[in-house]
Formats: sequence, C-alpha cells, structure tokens
Amino acid sequence: MTNTAYPLRTDRLLLRMFRPEDIDTLTAYRNDPRVSALQDWDLPYPRERAERLVAAHAGRDDVLPGKGTQLAIDLDGELIGDIYVGLDEHAGIAEIGFSLAAEHHGKGYAVEAASAVVDDLVDRVGVHRLVAELSPDNLASARLLERLGMTFEYFAEKSFWWRGAWDDNLFYSMTGEERRAWRDRPLTPPDQVRLIELTHENVWSYRRLRTHRSQERFVATMDQSFIDALFPEPEEGHPVVAVLRGIEADGEPAGFLMWADAINEGTPDPYLWRFLIDRSHQGRGIGRRALDQWTSELHAAGHTAVEASWVQAPGGPEPFYLGAGFVLTGEMDDGEAVARLQLGD
Repeated sequence: MTNTAYPLRTDRLLLRMFRPEDIDTLTAYRNDPRVSALQDWDLPYPRERAERLVAAHAGRDDVLPGKGTQLAIDLDGELIGDIYVGLDEHAGIAEIGFSLAAEHHGKGYAVEAASAVVDDLVDRVGVHRLVAELSPDNLASARLLERLGMTFEYFAEKSFWWRGAWDDNLFYSMTGEERRAWRDRPLTPPDQVRLIELTHENVWSYRRLRTHRSQERFVATMDQSFIDALFPEPEEGHPVVAVLRGIEADGEPAGFLMWADAINEGTPDPYLWRFLIDRSHQGRGIGRRALDQWTSELHAAGHTAVEASWVQAPGGPEPFYLGAGFVLTGEMDDGEAVARLQLGD
C-alpha cells in the first residue's frame, strides 16, 4: 500500500472517515425503513452503536488490512451515506457494501462513491478480488454492483442469519483485472453494427454473451435460447422455425437476435423471440441499430409487421420497444405483454 487516498474526492462527493458530528445523521438513516429494509444491521439501530462506529475510526486515515472500514459519503459537508470496505489481512481481497440516505437515492451518488473506492482499492491498495453479498430482493444494490462491473457468482440458500431467521444470499465478485477492463470498455457508439449468421466457427464467441444477472428475468441466457431454437414449441398450431443472428459491433460479438419465422402464407408474423445485448456493450446504441436492421431486412423480404412481447416490470425493456415504434396490442402471452410493429410507411 502507498500513501493514503483519504479523504478521496470525486466530481461531486468526498469520501472520508466518520466524525462525531455524523452520529445523529448516521443513526437517523440507519433507522429509516426505506434504507434499512434489506441491510444487514439489526433494528432498531441505537445511537450508541453509531457512537461506537465513529469512535472505532478515530485517528484513522485509510483502509487497513485485516479490519473493516466504514467510509462516510459527504456531499457539500453533509453526510448522505456510507461505504463499507472489509480488507483481508493480506490486502488482496476486499468486501464492499453501501447504504445511502433515502432522500439521496436515484441521483447516482452511490455508484459514483463506490466506483472511486473500488478503483482506489484496485489501483493503489493492490486488491486483486472484490466481493459483495446481498439479499436476492435487493434489486437496487444488485444493479449498482453490476454498474461497477461485478458479476453474479452464486446463490446460497438459507445461508445468512438475518434478524432472527435464515435468509437467502446472493454473491457478486470481480477481479482487479475485470474492473480495469470494465472501466476501459468502449462507451461510445460503434462505427459499424452488423447482423451475421451464426456458424460452427463463430457460435462459441456468441455463446459467451451475457446480460447482467438482474436482467435475466427479462432476457433468457444464450444457452436457453439455443435449447429453445433446437426444440421449439408450435405456435397456434404452426411449426416454428428459429432464425439466429449474431450482432457484431466493429467486428466484435456484442449481441444476439433470434426470431420465429413465418414459414408460409397464413402463419403468424415474424416474432422477435430473443434479443440480447452483452452487458459490456449496453448503452452504446447497438440494440436500436440492430433492431432497425432486422426490421428493414424483413420489410425488404415482404413482411408487413413483426411482433414482440416482454415482461412489464421496473427495469424491463418496455421503454426501448415503445421508443422503437412497437404498439401494445392489449394481449398477454405467458405473462408477457404482446406488441406489434408495422413495417414500412
């Protein structure tokens, strides 16, 4: 380890050690049910516990091997949350956790603070592995971990003693190298997006594509898509033919598209069966360009409309599809809302 980085500044925040004047604010937000509902501390959270936490950090100016460190998230002199760092005795593995006062949710403060702490752990401290654990119901925290570049590692059933009962637990992790790669990944739109045929020569590159774990309730895995393509269920009495395409961005596998083709006149319109953009390529506009290419090709082949369906839930793909021109039909299919897109003028 080199010289301390704390207090550590970001664009908007200051990451620092706790001070006595933080005790009341810390006690208040740790007792707020909007904050504490899925956190691991017992309730109520007494002021005396906050006093002990602050006292344990007196005189400290850095994370320490073999100890836990609670870093205050400071916005313009105000405590708005905290980040936990549990550094092992060799300073090689770090566990992270975070909490944020409810009135500051949804403003990007948690990911800004966590990103700075993680980068300091990797770049300065020399941590080679980062881990985090959370409740399966804590979707907001899962999304934050995914935004850091962490990936779902495993699910442990009834493994965590929490407020008088055994609870399930999710584990996320990443290596230092994975953090650097995630931080350095392309973020701008690619010059070229192409739909390409999958063959025995390229299929394994596309099989490795994956969404974030929190998105798997909306998008099937690549393996599940391959299985469904091999053993399709008939639709409205008609056999289904699956057509698979890779989505290539600047020569790199970036996504996957599969549709159920209409095999003869009178069968249903083509149905967008699967549509996946790899987690490392999301946010670059690749999905919309791939969708436009697909619909243009189908229109040129004589089709007048396509259909899709999706789960309607927070974090789902509905805004994307509606923005692309799909219109909800009011029908539901196996729990998914059905939508239709007219092709051409």
